Amino acid sequence: MISKNDRERKHLFPAVRRAAALVLGVAWLTTMLILGGCSSSEKETSKAPVPLPAASQEKGEASISLEKQPDTVTPPPQEEKTKTTESSPVTIPVPPSGPLVEKIPGYKVSAEYLTLPSKHFSQNITAVSLPLDYEKNPDKSYPLVIVFGGAGECAKSPREGALAWMRYYKTDEAVVALASNHLDTNHFRGLVTPGHLRDFNRKLSARPYKGVILACPASPLISGQRGPEFPEYEAFVIDELIPELKRRYRVADRSIGVDGVSMGGSRSMYYGFKYPEIFSSVGAVQGAFGPFMDIYRDLVTWNSGTLRKRQIQLITSDKDVMAPSVQKLHQMLVANKIPHSYLNLSGPHDYIFNQGPGALALLMFHDQALR
Repeated sequence: MISKNDRERKHLFPAVRRAAALVLGVAWLTTMLILGGCSSSEKETSKAPVPLPAASQEKGEASISLEKQPDTVTPPPQEEKTKTTESSPVTIPVPPSGPLVEKIPGYKVSAEYLTLPSKHFSQNITAVSLPLDYEKNPDKSYPLVIVFGGAGECAKSPREGALAWMRYYKTDEAVVALASNHLDTNHFRGLVTPGHLRDFNRKLSARPYKGVILACPASPLISGQRGPEFPEYEAFVIDELIPELKRRYRVADRSIGVDGVSMGGSRSMYYGFKYPEIFSSVGAVQGAFGPFMDIYRDLVTWNSGTLRKRQIQLITSDKDVMAPSVQKLHQMLVANKIPHSYLNLSGPHDYIFNQGPGALALLMFHDQALR
């Protein structure tokens, strides 16, 4: 657990830097909301949340099933942009004691919601998806990857935001594809060159996909002023969520990764660079690092020794509007002699990329890096 004094010591965005970045920060946040973090064009098809019963199970936990979520969600054409239709967040009931567990049916992998009685971030809910063979192998441990959604999912209700990777980016379909140990163009939604397809299959053949536990906590929007720093949410993730995930699920020792897309990528790099003692693999898909490069530079400078021993992956693409942002972080890591993978794939900064190349590359990277 990270102490309060240590977290305060690592506070990176003092008032003078905050003032200097204010104008750029507001512009960055506006851009993120327009883009919807790759998700504002998604059609709203979800149903109202099922009322939660009082927690009455042993150990203070409640376990229920949710109304079936749609198995597939087809995004509208890329040029069609609509605003998120939710007017206000849905309140998440705070568990009276112990965690609250709710099964999520309708996907190709076993999944459940996990809500904690948090001292730091009460409106928390996390969607956890399990490897295909998790229930068949009670003695087997797996890597854990914390994944964050983009701005569009951050702006949704917590229950929808937590489904960023499983529902909106379709990681359950990517898991099934990887488990076959052979990928084709359709798995990439058509967004792959022959060379990249060969590279993916060569790596998959050499090291077949074994599966990871994915945990996607609903996330607040990142402020254009203070960047990825959000002390209450950070304390929840580091001091409460990760320890509970390690207690509840069969997480392999020293095998925790962190990743995210767009705005979620700016958050994952912040956590990965700040807490390299926790995260052994760190990634970002089309990361929106915005005007906060000084934060990442400071973290890399302070933790360079440990980060050189970690696995790091940056992903961008030929039509990624955030490519310049990813390139800057790539160049900063090169300048600081931090080894990392830099992938420039095919596709736009949009749903179809996340559902194809983004999800596949994220899962393969952490599955191999954490073993």
